[in-house]
Amino acid sequence: MKIKFLGTAASEGVPALFCQCAICKNARERRGREIRTRCQALVDGELLLDFGPDTYMHILRDGIDITDVAYCLVTHAHSDHLYVDDIETRAAGFAILSPSTRPLTVMGGRGVKQAADRYGDGRITEEGNARFLLLHAFEPVSFDGFRVTPVPAVHSTEEPFVYIIERGGKTLFYAHDTDILPDETLDMICASGARFDLVSMDCNEGVKHIDYHGHMNVERDLVFMSKLRERGLADADTVFVANHFSHNGRLPYADAVKIGEEHGFLIAYDGMEIEF
Repeated sequence: MKIKFLGTAASEGVPALFCQCAICKNARERRGREIRTRCQALVDGELLLDFGPDTYMHILRDGIDITDVAYCLVTHAHSDHLYVDDIETRAAGFAILSPSTRPLTVMGGRGVKQAADRYGDGRITEEGNARFLLLHAFEPVSFDGFRVTPVPAVHSTEEPFVYIIERGGKTLFYAHDTDILPDETLDMICASGARFDLVSMDCNEGVKHIDYHGHMNVERDLVFMSKLRERGLADADTVFVANHFSHNGRLPYADAVKIGEEHGFLIAYDGMEIEF
């Protein structure tokens, strides 16, 4: 299995559009891996994770033919993870698709469905060039060799999910935007027999102290890693990746790499690919 991190930032991006904080100034000056677009990933070149406002930029930058992608998992309906207006451009009048092009199946929870319903009953476009599949917690769905299990996330929106993604004997746990999952949720994952080869975990708040639910920082990531290992969901061979960074987290890429090396996790950057 291969994951390509197309974007690795929270909703504002790094640098944030109007911000003049030290993190944003550093990103504008140094550029490179300090520049982060809104969070999105691609698995095996076939499964898109989230469809945010930087999708157009990502496919141009990385030479991706988006019409080859037939499935998209959406974590939740916040606009940095679901920008429905761009999906609508698959409709006639916006796009001419070849007869062999498969519809884009967009999958998510109730909040995602509410956003999708603006464009038709159960579909995002009236012509069926894109369609929507409502997912339910801990009810797996299978398609094109993938097996996906939605897991309830801890985040401030209608029915957010994180995803267990299995294919070819490998398992990815894509955990954005969420706080540390409750013990009962972790126990349910454990009961399913899952074991993760790669975990992509939220690090929105970097090294900043946080006292609210919905995201994680380095401190909470370490607790999350420990909880997964304690339950046998991860082991010494599991690759951990910190992802989904905000300028508010006060953690530039160069400093984040040092912290990751100290604690045994990688730092995602835009364009990063990992095969596992």
